[in-house]
Amino acid sequence: MNHLASRCFHGAIVGLMVASSGGCAAAQPALVAQQQAAAHTPVIGKRLFYIGLALYSESWSENDVVELAGKLGYASKYRVVPMIASNVTSARSLYPIADDATIAAFVGTAAAQAGADDIVFVDISSHGSRKVLARKVGNNVPTALPSRELARKLAPLAGHPTVVIISACYSGSLIGDLRAPERIIITAARADRSSFGCAPGNRHTFFGDAELHAFGQQNRSLHQAFAIIRDDVARMESEQRFKPSEPQVSVGADVADLYDKPLF
Repeated sequence: MNHLASRCFHGAIVGLMVASSGGCAAAQPALVAQQQAAAHTPVIGKRLFYIGLALYSESWSENDVVELAGKLGYASKYRVVPMIASNVTSARSLYPIADDATIAAFVGTAAAQAGADDIVFVDISSHGSRKVLARKVGNNVPTALPSRELARKLAPLAGHPTVVIISACYSGSLIGDLRAPERIIITAARADRSSFGCAPGNRHTFFGDAELHAFGQQNRSLHQAFAIIRDDVARMESEQRFKPSEPQVSVGADVADLYDKPLF
């Protein structure tokens, strides 16, 4: 793989810092409602409300979030309620576009339906730059999602134990704006580092592939899952002689026990 192709495209995003996607594609109400329906169905036991956001219109972005939902459904001790949006467009798309309306609908549903014993799990895959994620719908021009705007979108989840995982270059730079007492944040890279594997046509990013391995193992805690992810990513980067991305973690004061508790 070409080294430049393997990097998330920092330069392409820097010029978008003042842009916002602001509903760059029409929401698909039927697909949104279909996924929300499961969240409103009463179940016995603890639930994990999974919000998967494939923000970039390349296959690796969608594969990262879709396949992780499947792994969690297999390994998690929670009943997984998946709500997935993808900016990969096709006539047969199974998922609504990850625009502002869809994200608000999924976050609002999780916030309203999650009970005291439930957790919310937000998984995001995209390109990134410092304090910003890229959003690209189909063949449209990419737009920027700054970390403060993402924080506002996730604000309704306040008070709910929440795991936020972000696979993107420079994703560690988003932690400061997203940090909250009840939130565990895992990022694919340090604030000043690229992550890898996001070349067009790749099935997964390095980080996404490591996620699948880590969360596919049962009787594991988030702490253990992060250690597996960190080691797998380091190994893949070493094999390609890439500069280490150094995935990061932030654990809120109210969820320290959740971080160490076997969940998967």
